[in-house]
Amino acid sequence: MDLKECAFQIIEEVKKAANPKQYIKECIRFDRDKREICVEDKVFAAHGHIYVVAVGKAAPLMTEGLLEVLGSSVEKGYMVIPHGYDFAAPGFTVFKTGHPVPDEQGELAATTVLEFLEHTGEGDLIIFLLSGGGSALLPLPRDGITLQDKMETTKQLLACGARIQEINAVRRHLSKVKGGNLAQKTKGTLITLVLSDVLGDPLDSIASGPTVADPTTFEDVSSIFTKFGLWGKLPANVENLVKRGLQGLEEDTPKAVPERHFVKIIASNKTAVSAGTAKAKALGFNTILLTTYLEGEAREVAHVLSSIAKEVLQSGNPVSTPAAIFAGGETTVKLTGKGLGGRNQELALAFALDVQDMPNVLVATYATDGRDGPTDAAGAIATGETVQAARAAGLDPATFLMNNDSYHFFDKLRDLIRVPPTSTNVNDVTIVLIE
Repeated sequence: MDLKECAFQIIEEVKKAANPKQYIKECIRFDRDKREICVEDKVFAAHGHIYVVAVGKAAPLMTEGLLEVLGSSVEKGYMVIPHGYDFAAPGFTVFKTGHPVPDEQGELAATTVLEFLEHTGEGDLIIFLLSGGGSALLPLPRDGITLQDKMETTKQLLACGARIQEINAVRRHLSKVKGGNLAQKTKGTLITLVLSDVLGDPLDSIASGPTVADPTTFEDVSSIFTKFGLWGKLPANVENLVKRGLQGLEEDTPKAVPERHFVKIIASNKTAVSAGTAKAKALGFNTILLTTYLEGEAREVAHVLSSIAKEVLQSGNPVSTPAAIFAGGETTVKLTGKGLGGRNQELALAFALDVQDMPNVLVATYATDGRDGPTDAAGAIATGETVQAARAAGLDPATFLMNNDSYHFFDKLRDLIRVPPTSTNVNDVTIVLIE
């Protein structure tokens, strides 16, 4: 059994399952004669105009699926996607903006979308397609802070290893869009269809919840700053805004949204992991899903996964060989070195060090958006022979790990997983294969 070949076959199925186009087409129906849109058992009258706003990495694929259902009934649309992505359709205005760090183009996009929504009427129906990356792609700071303030705050949160939920809680309180603020701008009916990139699929955290109520408060933001020792290090405008919020001098995010708004998650990490598990079974592996809530520091997660692999080899628990162990979620990396890499590549390198001289063990780490950190790789593959091969090539794996330089390590070994941008995102999938 060629474990690397099996891993690539499994990843291919995961990649296919993360494509949201099919799920959009399955969940929405349109009665042209009655001008009614149906989502599950909900029926929405579309007697006025039908508009589309699509934000996130999966916006092009989600919109393609929607247009195959609604066709020319969509009168106007706005799309906000990362630089490097492409989309074109009649009636659509496309903005390409910054991710993971927001930029001025994103601010222009947010201003344009909010102004458009403010001019929609009670009879209009707006379909909001939301996916990963939306938090960074659609920034509009509150009064008193600048986009540069938000960008610096985001950079510091990313660098200190804050979880995406924590980053989004902060973003919501610095924004005129997030945390339900966008939903307040329209008098029309709003249908939000979501491709989840957040563990557990909490609607308030996916793209920072622009169309749902926000359960977090300024007190939560203050606690996050304290947890990571950021007070006194962030832009003064941001710290002053949060302090005013704590004093009740700044309005908190909306804690409720209009009843005419409807939200549905169409797919998530569970969807992708399930497809990978099915493929592994078809290849003859005994499978086990550990979790779709995987989080934590990448190196520590690697230690846990490698210890499970060793237990499988020793005792056949919690699954017998040939085994395929799956975990979905998203880890973090606390940067201490000056190298290049991503959370998945870092996890794979730490795993390789743990299982050296165990040739019948493999880990494959895959970011479903095709981009792991600021690199052109989606992840990496490591085996029990990786460390030996590296040393034979004059590479010291521990030094690369210490410098957070997993990208250059795996690039030299040709063990990076490279795919074109996938235009989707349902977190990461980690696969451990053992024979």
